[in-house]
Amino acid sequence: MAPAVCLANIGTVISAKQGAEITRNGKTQTVRTGMEVLSGDAIQTDRSGVVQLVFVDETKIAIGPNASMVLDVTMLRGNRKAKNFAVKALGGSFRFISGKSKKRAYSISTPTATMAIRGTIFDMWVAPQNQSAMVVLQGTVQMCGLGGSCRSTGRICSLFATTQTGGVGRPKDQDQYNKALATGFPFVQSQAQLLQPFQTDVEGCAGEEAPIKRIKVERFEPRREPPPSPEPARAVKAARAAAPQPAAAPYDPQPYDPQPYDPQPEDPQPEDPQPEDAQPEDPQGQETGLSLFEEPEGSE
Repeated sequence: MAPAVCLANIGTVISAKQGAEITRNGKTQTVRTGMEVLSGDAIQTDRSGVVQLVFVDETKIAIGPNASMVLDVTMLRGNRKAKNFAVKALGGSFRFISGKSKKRAYSISTPTATMAIRGTIFDMWVAPQNQSAMVVLQGTVQMCGLGGSCRSTGRICSLFATTQTGGVGRPKDQDQYNKALATGFPFVQSQAQLLQPFQTDVEGCAGEEAPIKRIKVERFEPRREPPPSPEPARAVKAARAAAPQPAAAPYDPQPYDPQPYDPQPEDPQPEDPQPEDAQPEDPQGQETGLSLFEEPEGSE
């Protein structure tokens, strides 16, 4: 295997909205479209800043408003893949799209969680020194809290977050889910600020169908034969009318021999209604997560 080297350029800023700064070797400068990104760079945005990065291995990261992130990336010589691709998300909202590097090369961490990925697109929200949350948009992500418990999911639009006790939970109801999306996931709410390579299908991640999409069940419909054409029927009727009719047989009435009417009494059966056997309701408990989340039980 070729020795690992730290390339000067690990990526490029392909879009930067005013309100973003990059700190390198203790010096801070404004982020500009087209500038190179180096390992060790720290990028911060204010309430209006949005930065979109494409890395040498084709990994893509969108940094939303009020966010802070530090990069620690070591590339392998020649094959343009990362030996180590570590992202420390310290606060704010992000979209992460994995590239051509091996899955084990990626390490995504926040102050309260770590994420392992498998061919993935997901959004993160980091509330500073409080909680971390993610929404899976493609692929599979495993989220682990500081207490050691982990949750893994590949279900589109699934939302998980760390709990106050170091676990990982999910919203207890639809209202909590929608509130989390509206508060911490701007790229799910609108992708208007993102370039095309950073956009993905987020349909179903907001509204009544989230977080679980409804599946349309195909119903079986019996095949219906088309009605016969009226033209052949008319032709058959005309042919029958034109054919010679046989001579009618002479009428030979039979004598009528009436039988006496002997009605049988109706023997009504008494009604024996069966009591309705009502089934007791068995509501399924909701797994919870978020102050944003309470502590859940089990894992998915």
